[in-house]
Amino acid sequence: MNLTSHSAAGSETPHVISGNGEQRRAIIAGTVGYVLEWFDFGAYGFLAAVIAHNFFPASNEVTSLLASFGVFGVGFISRPIGSLVLGRLADLQGRHLTLAMTMILMACSTVAIGLLPTYERIGIWAPVLLVAARLIQGFAAGGEWGTAAAFLVEWGGASRRGFFGAFQQSSIAAGLLLGSLTAAVLSTTLTSDALESWGWRIPFVLGAVLGPVGMYVRRHVQDSPMYENDTSAYTKADGAAFSRSIFHAFAFVIFWAVSSYMVAVYMPTFASKYGHISRSQALWTSSLSLAIVTVAAPLMGALSDRIGRKPVLLASCLFFLVLSYPLYRLITATTDFMTFFCVQLVMNVVFTMFSGAGPAALAEMFPTRSRSTGVSVGGALATILGGFSPFLTTWTISLTTAPASAGWLLAASATITLPALLVMKDRARATAI
Repeated sequence: MNLTSHSAAGSETPHVISGNGEQRRAIIAGTVGYVLEWFDFGAYGFLAAVIAHNFFPASNEVTSLLASFGVFGVGFISRPIGSLVLGRLADLQGRHLTLAMTMILMACSTVAIGLLPTYERIGIWAPVLLVAARLIQGFAAGGEWGTAAAFLVEWGGASRRGFFGAFQQSSIAAGLLLGSLTAAVLSTTLTSDALESWGWRIPFVLGAVLGPVGMYVRRHVQDSPMYENDTSAYTKADGAAFSRSIFHAFAFVIFWAVSSYMVAVYMPTFASKYGHISRSQALWTSSLSLAIVTVAAPLMGALSDRIGRKPVLLASCLFFLVLSYPLYRLITATTDFMTFFCVQLVMNVVFTMFSGAGPAALAEMFPTRSRSTGVSVGGALATILGGFSPFLTTWTISLTTAPASAGWLLAASATITLPALLVMKDRARATAI
């Protein structure tokens, strides 16, 4: 059964991209929101222990950290709503309009987190307001994820969809890199008391600078010729294929979502707590790994344009299916910083194989007039699990008392995604989607 089939009406003629200048502007517009979103998500994940102390004071350190990661995951609950509302708006009214809206929402909610009073000041209202800000972020991110992916892939034209789509993942790594670097600088230069009292606010307040810049860029770029020229009509037959593709996209993204947070966001917290690595060392190592991912993602996307999506995606998925637990066990067993550095570097590079080829493969599952909605909804449903993976990992470790058991969660996500890869139709060489 072909789970990725869709109506060909209005989309069989290759679309001509009008110029390199417009493509460059499209890449910037499509990625700037992700830099802000993942800068915030990265800062929250890297500073989770500090945030837990300010908003969830508890006598038990694990309980406090669980509460902090629980709120981190709450932002993903509102993603499906945002993906449905904003994704559909992007399909009907245009990608660039929706991307401007998501930029405003993300910037405002990010700055709000940095200005919130703590539990010591206003009691229970502190975590309540933190949850509200995370829900708004999640709503915006739900529309951002699929819309930006569709926007970038469509601007790639007939032969460079993988390369262009991978800039979405490159911007994620860049945002995480900024968050990691900021957290690393703060952890290195500030005392523990200063970091916990006011230093943790700095990364979130920086959203006041990134937000207006991103909105300005997005207001001055147009939709791709592929979107503008598409005149296909939506039919009941398309609806049935769309539902199947949503399910396929959900299974496809599960490993992608879980590995994103476990390999990139949660690793510094995990390593400093269970891997005999200082917080500062873990953050600097994460920063270097993310810098490499930022560069490697477009290369992996370009590789998938040349040899197909499936070989690149399968190699990454199988690697983590087999080696996740041994690698996590190695991290927890070693006291050697260089060993940890090498392990994290390898995990990030192999993860980039999936995240680099993934946007194009996912966008190619849907026709133009339902692409933003389909990618957004399918991705948002799967990222709920990804967003709660730090919480689930912390909880699993507390039950098993074996930190390396975190690797089983990552391997399980690869097991779920593997069948979706095997049945996926590889459209890398299709001249139109």
